[in-house]
Amino acid sequence: MLGTSLQPACISAEESQMLAGMNTKEVFGWVMGKLAEDDELLAVAVADYGRRLNLDCFRELRPDGYIQCGIAEQNLIEVASACANEGFHVFAPCYATFVTSRTLDQIRVNLGMMKSPVVLVGVAAGCESAATGPSHMAVEDIAVTRTIPGLSVFSPVDNAQLAATLMELAKHPRPAYVRMTSCDGVNLHPNGYVFDASGVEKLFESACAVSAADPAVADGAATSEAAATEATAVIQLRHVTVLATGAITSRVIEAAQRAAEQLVAAGQTAPVRTNIEVYGVSSIKPLDASLTEICQNSDVIITIEEHSVLGGFGGAVVEQLSASGACPQVLRLGMPDAYLEADVHHNILARAGLSVESLQEVLLANC
Repeated sequence: MLGTSLQPACISAEESQMLAGMNTKEVFGWVMGKLAEDDELLAVAVADYGRRLNLDCFRELRPDGYIQCGIAEQNLIEVASACANEGFHVFAPCYATFVTSRTLDQIRVNLGMMKSPVVLVGVAAGCESAATGPSHMAVEDIAVTRTIPGLSVFSPVDNAQLAATLMELAKHPRPAYVRMTSCDGVNLHPNGYVFDASGVEKLFESACAVSAADPAVADGAATSEAAATEATAVIQLRHVTVLATGAITSRVIEAAQRAAEQLVAAGQTAPVRTNIEVYGVSSIKPLDASLTEICQNSDVIITIEEHSVLGGFGGAVVEQLSASGACPQVLRLGMPDAYLEADVHHNILARAGLSVESLQEVLLANC
């Protein structure tokens, strides 16, 4: 489970499967309960939201570590920071839009300037709470938090990665923001997950997928001069690298799979080789330097996030590429520069062009 402080946090294959069946709030509570078994300094400060966070086990083991601040998010940051400054390992979960925007001054002073090692946890980030209207949609939280000096920003792609990230931050407390987005039962780590500080992971690749019409793979290797000549006619499509963050990554992978299959199926008379890669990026700040090298070898980069296209993950990628001198084409996909009316989650994503079908069309258009 937690291992020693020298070992990165890890989630087993069995735990990954179990966590996939939970919502993110249940995952948070499960992790806090596990941590409470060994961490006597663990504390969870909440703003009236504790009863929804599966904290019964934690509260039984650490009753004095549960701090109810009421519907007073600014006070939540002050209390959490005071406890962290005294040596406690403090997590402060709250609706993502409230814990990052309503509390910005407290975050700047306490986590930024004073470096209080509080882990902010953004519940229902992105458009998960879209049914309650734009007041509860957190589509600016990445833009807000990544500008705070010294504040790490994480956006896990599934529940196993979320759990490992929370565990790692408990072992190595620092000012941080963890963004929780709904994973809908998806398990992108069926073999388990070991926390990786880079936060960069290749999750899908269609490189060299070809149609049955490709003479190089039909009935064995091509050996005749005619077959060799015909093989040179294989159409090599553009190298597309997709960088996705948060739970929307699973939709991106599905869209990439569909796009690759559609391109191969269309190559019965003119064989094609697709080259689509999808990377999950859980660490938004800092962004790992490996992303620059990954992007340099691509014809087009597509960033995808359940966040405003302004100031978010895509903007961070462009900033890093620009600073490195690497300037491939970058297409940023995310929420529009507007507040959308209340709707169910999947409808909001569709209206923003982030449904699987819409993402598939974008990939096809850029291959």
